[in-house]
Amino acid sequence: MLKLFVGLCLLHFLEGSPPHGKIVGGDFASIADYPHLVNLRIKGIYHGGGSLITPTCVLTAAHCIFGQNGFINNVAVHAQQQCLGDPVLEEQVRTVLYASVSPNYKHGIRNYDSDIAILKLTRPFDITGKASLVKLDFNELPANANLTVAGWGSTYHKELQNPNQCLKAAQVHLVPQQECITELGSFSPVTENMFCAIGENATDTCPGDSGGPILFENRLTGIVSWGVGCGLGLPGVYTKLGSPAMTSFVKSVIERHC
Repeated sequence: MLKLFVGLCLLHFLEGSPPHGKIVGGDFASIADYPHLVNLRIKGIYHGGGSLITPTCVLTAAHCIFGQNGFINNVAVHAQQQCLGDPVLEEQVRTVLYASVSPNYKHGIRNYDSDIAILKLTRPFDITGKASLVKLDFNELPANANLTVAGWGSTYHKELQNPNQCLKAAQVHLVPQQECITELGSFSPVTENMFCAIGENATDTCPGDSGGPILFENRLTGIVSWGVGCGLGLPGVYTKLGSPAMTSFVKSVIERHC
């Protein structure tokens, strides 16, 4: 599936060096099944996914907005879009007023710790319509938890981003933390603010999936962040909402800005 893509908020995907961010494996999905899922545009160009957590706030990965913090005027949010090239109605588009990025996130270095941002919109989405909110889950995941990822990222390793990519979703499972550190720690640190997951037959996120949700029982438990290639048999890495630092950051920003 998705993985970080440097320059496209498509996940930080490192394959020896580059990052990834789209779903490899999985199936095409209906946006109606993920009504909280939005996509980010910078100057009209797709830059990754996000999740509507209040009518006025979107949760995403910090790298998708290049770590911008404070008032910004170059990011738009599109809701209820099945395929990236589909026309959008005015009521499905909002501009971003302000970005809150974790103070521990350091953009531009090979360390993706605290890869999280909350975007404050200039005006709320109407959640009485098709768009809706996702519940946040700050709890520890059970061992081998079954998880769902969804996004518009690439569908195979080294594929260029399709400007009309349609939404895909896939099932993955939690990977033990020490196993993930062993497999990926030589590429970039795997910290307590992250967890890892992979699916059957190397199902994974890829470039373009970055910023989107990973769900446990329909609740948002993490954010697509980075990986080493995609679909190569290595797990993808996700920002962990349940770590003390990430939980504190999210709850504080929601209380102050959302």
